[in-house]
Amino acid sequence: MIRNLIIALFLFSLAVITYDSLPYFHFSVYRPLAMFPMFAASALLLFTGFRFRAGDLFFLAFVIYSVSHSLVASIGYEDAGSSFKHAITLLFGLSMYRVSVYIAEQTKEDPDLKRRIAASLLIGFIPPLAAGFLQLADALIVRSGFSLSLTGLFSEKVYRGRIQMLSGEPSWAAIHMLSGGILMLYLFKQGFRNHLALLLGTAVLLVLSFSAYAYSVLLTALLIYVLIANRNRGKMLFVLAASVLAVAAGVPYLLEAFHVSGYFTERFQFDFDHLIKTDNSFFIRVVFPAIGFMEFAHHPVLGVGGGFYYREFAELLLGHFPDGLDFKEVRDLVFKNPEMATSRNLLSKLFAEEGLIGAALFFGFMIAALRSAGANPYAKFAFALCVSLVMNFDSYSFVNFWLLIGFIRGGFFIEQRPAVLAAGTGTSTVMQSMKGMKRIA
Repeated sequence: MIRNLIIALFLFSLAVITYDSLPYFHFSVYRPLAMFPMFAASALLLFTGFRFRAGDLFFLAFVIYSVSHSLVASIGYEDAGSSFKHAITLLFGLSMYRVSVYIAEQTKEDPDLKRRIAASLLIGFIPPLAAGFLQLADALIVRSGFSLSLTGLFSEKVYRGRIQMLSGEPSWAAIHMLSGGILMLYLFKQGFRNHLALLLGTAVLLVLSFSAYAYSVLLTALLIYVLIANRNRGKMLFVLAASVLAVAAGVPYLLEAFHVSGYFTERFQFDFDHLIKTDNSFFIRVVFPAIGFMEFAHHPVLGVGGGFYYREFAELLLGHFPDGLDFKEVRDLVFKNPEMATSRNLLSKLFAEEGLIGAALFFGFMIAALRSAGANPYAKFAFALCVSLVMNFDSYSFVNFWLLIGFIRGGFFIEQRPAVLAAGTGTSTVMQSMKGMKRIA
């Protein structure tokens, strides 16, 4: 009963994974529904025989170090609230990872579980993809803004003329399309043919979302895959080169052909000096991580403490990037709500807040995950995607990240004959041989 309940909670999480910023809850900017049933499932794991793997000791050590270091730092900063919020995100991240590993392991013992995962993925992606195509029609054909009211039911912030599906931001929608896309492709190759239409729809939306973040993540993931792959490196280099050419030449052509206009289209003129002065989002995605690495340079061994990136943020921004005050969001973070400043990049956050000690522990865990991928191309690309996804995301409660990492560690992508079935087959063979001997006698 416990096992079935854990699986049910996980499948529900997968079915609501794209709902990440409902307007009815305000505990944080990023508030995915999926993390709550995952947390409940993790609590139930305490009543099973689930155990961490050897490489997971790095992650456990990282969590212990990060929380302890944050609590000590909070005494000096006199800010226990930031330390508490940091610890909560780590707790949710650990919970989601444990459940994802457990589910991946269960699929090797129960092949039918993959069918149920495939069904939950359909439930999770059909509504947001439908909303995405409505937004696409609104942006390219109707141009009336009729899709805004629908999106507003599921997201507090609505972007006119953008493909954000039912997510809080267009970049978050891209995260779901990319992470969901690798799962759809794998399941399709496993024989779940109804995922082909879902995969094609996701690919179309991803291309026509005109999201610089989505393209950057995909290209970065392809580059990482080329570096870590053991086979087909030449073929993947060709794919990477073709993808770069498509983004550099094909996307500007499509923007002009469809008469797409908006602040986000200027990013494809690739005038970075102009963008950092005029594009608020571009400035934040480049400068905020840079400030995190500056903090790391000031505190290389221990970092500033988990949850305390913001402590030196205003001083460093005013000293090195004062032009950012031209943007209201940046100005508010400096003068009104400095505690809300974040690095917008998990790697920057990791080095700034945890220093070399924390970074070494976390990368030890990531190396263990890479080794778990083996030579499997889907697991390898899922790993590459995880590394690239965090370039614009800095929360340890990142559902998509832990889902893919857990699946890699648990062997979800690796085809392996279940031991139970193998044993059953062996027993059946022996029984048939005995029956045959009796007939001969």
